[in-house]
Amino acid sequence: MSNPKEKQARFLALYNPVHVPLLRYCEALCRHSETAKELVSEVVLEAFENLDKLRSEAAFAGFLFGIAKNKMRRKYRIYGREISLDSCTEDPSDIAAGPEIKAEVSLLYDALENLPEKQREALILFEVSGLSLKEINDIQGGSLSGVKLRLKRGRTKLKQLLGVAEPAQKLS
Repeated sequence: MSNPKEKQARFLALYNPVHVPLLRYCEALCRHSETAKELVSEVVLEAFENLDKLRSEAAFAGFLFGIAKNKMRRKYRIYGREISLDSCTEDPSDIAAGPEIKAEVSLLYDALENLPEKQREALILFEVSGLSLKEINDIQGGSLSGVKLRLKRGRTKLKQLLGVAEPAQKLS
């Protein structure tokens, strides 16, 4: 793309609809809003620099989320578990909720950390970021039924980890 203004306009048109889901995803990865904002900034910069490599505008969300996931993986390798979900705790001033809610959210993220990576990622993308099954499939690859299966298994395992009992089924 030769014109920088056109590139910027194209990028912003693609980015604006996915800004909030990307921020939620990064917050779920980092559990600290400032770290998440830094990650989003890094992702946006890399995505903008590599926009010409994007094969299809429909794949833009997957492009962004893939960059975010890869940046977090690199940081895990470079810094060890220093930035894992276990050690990144939310700044208390960032959440207006009471201590009970903060404790429950912390338990949820601790339980998420114990899920297989693909299941954890699918749950965060669907439940936290609000992406569709198709968008998650574009990010994770595989099949749509595979995404549904990861979500189902992830929810089941999460319930077990959190000690949530399954509701009793009615007998017909």
